[in-house]
Amino acid sequence: MTPLLVVAMLMQAPAPDTSLFPAHEAMVRLYTNCDEPRWPWGTAERFVPKCDSELINGVALRRVLESRWRDWFALKGGDTIRPTPQDSWVFPLAERGRLLDNFNNPRADGPHEALDIFVPREGGLVRTPVSGVVVAMGDTWQGGWARAKGGFHYEGGGLSRRAGNGVMIFDPSSGGYVYFAHMMPGILVHTGDVVPAGEALGHVGHTGNAAQPGHGRHLHFAFKEPGTACNVEGVLVPIDPYRTLRSARARLPRAPGAPGHR
Repeated sequence: MTPLLVVAMLMQAPAPDTSLFPAHEAMVRLYTNCDEPRWPWGTAERFVPKCDSELINGVALRRVLESRWRDWFALKGGDTIRPTPQDSWVFPLAERGRLLDNFNNPRADGPHEALDIFVPREGGLVRTPVSGVVVAMGDTWQGGWARAKGGFHYEGGGLSRRAGNGVMIFDPSSGGYVYFAHMMPGILVHTGDVVPAGEALGHVGHTGNAAQPGHGRHLHFAFKEPGTACNVEGVLVPIDPYRTLRSARARLPRAPGAPGHR
């Protein structure tokens, strides 16, 4: 089944009967919107660009889903899990890591519309900065880097070829999406989970294109909100979360012996 057919099937369903949580491949396609030329579909490096009608219909479908996810969040979260204001975000790692201010840095396939947080070793705990709904999860990424296989190779699994294992969370407070990539196998949450800010999602790994030499062990963290791009109102556009994450990291307790610890 082609990716366009998958999305078309979702769009043709009556709004009240649409699946509350589309398959993660379709959800990633709704998320990427104008960035689609940089997000190959499937195991081959094959690009599937979007036409204007798909962009417009995708926004309409996403708005239906978001309304239902807010209801789902309220139902499952009750009085215990509340939306998270932006000034109360939790740092997405349990350790300080090395937060790079590399949003929009030029890359071979376009600007880097996310931040990277490097850790000394693989396995650092990844947490959600916001309370929200897990709307996509991809685990068991299979691939890697091997000179004998021609370099970077992908056999399947995960959120996508380049993302590796990862999680996407809808934030009912902002209407935005937080996105985590390159995680280790063994994601700790499932699609449909309502999670509080600080909930453990998994661990830093080097899946996806982070498997290439020199990429290091890091968390790829992105944040998008509805905006206007591709001449379409309502598509998701990347937002630079550096200041928000830097403030969240400053609220982390310092380890005994670290500078500034009391």
